[in-house]
Amino acid sequence: MEEIMKHREEMKSNTSAKAAHQKVRNTAQEKAKQLISIKQQKRGNKKGGKSLKDTVQALHSEILNLERRRETTEMPISKEREVMEKLGILRRSLGDQEGELATQEHLNLEVSELDAEIDSEFSKANDEHGEVIVLAKLNKKIYKKVSNLMKEASHLSTEADKKHKEFVTVRKKADNQHSKAMEMLEALRLHRKTASEERQARWKVVKDHRKNIKDELYNPKKLESAADDALQQLMSGGKINL
Repeated sequence: MEEIMKHREEMKSNTSAKAAHQKVRNTAQEKAKQLISIKQQKRGNKKGGKSLKDTVQALHSEILNLERRRETTEMPISKEREVMEKLGILRRSLGDQEGELATQEHLNLEVSELDAEIDSEFSKANDEHGEVIVLAKLNKKIYKKVSNLMKEASHLSTEADKKHKEFVTVRKKADNQHSKAMEMLEALRLHRKTASEERQARWKVVKDHRKNIKDELYNPKKLESAADDALQQLMSGGKINL
C-alpha cells in the first residue's frame, strides 16, 4: 500500500503538470485562431488585390504620355486645356491609388507578421500537446502498475484474512487446552498439598510416638522413681522386675 500511495502521488503530480500543459496548449490554439480571424479580416479589407500595383504603373505611363504629347505637339488652347484637365484627374487618381497601394503593402506586411505569429502559436500548442501525450502515457503505465499492485494487495489481504481466521481457531483450541492444563495443574497442586499434609501428619504421629517412648524410657524423674522403687524392693527383700 505504501508503494501504491507513492505511485498515486506521482500520478497526481503528472496530472497537475498535464493540466498546466493543456492550459498553455489551449491558450496558444485560441490565440492562433484569433490571429487567423484578424488575418482574414485584413485580407477581406484589401481592394484591387494584385492588380492595384499594375493600375498605379498604368496611371504613371498614361500621365507621362500625356505630358510628352502636350510638350511635343502643337495643339489649340482648348485641346491643351482638355489634356490638362485629364492630367489633373489622372494625377488625383494616381495619388489615391498610390495611397491605397501603400496601405495594401502595409497590410501584406502585417499579414506576413501574423502568419509568423500564427505559426509560432501553433508550434507552441503542438509542443505543449506533445508534453500532454507524454504525461498521459506515463500515467497510463503507472495506473497499470497500481492496478497490478492492487490485485496483489487484495490477494494478500484475502490470504491474511484466511490465516487470521485459522489463527483465531487455533488460538481458541490453545486457550481451551491451556484452560484444561491449568485445571489439571491446580488439581495436581491440590493433590500434592494434600499428600504433603498427610505425610506431615503421619510424621507428626511418629515423632509424637517416639517422644512418648523416649519420655517413658529416658525421663530422669521416672528413672529416679524406678530406682527408688527398686532399692526399696531390695531392702525389703523383694525381687526387682526389670
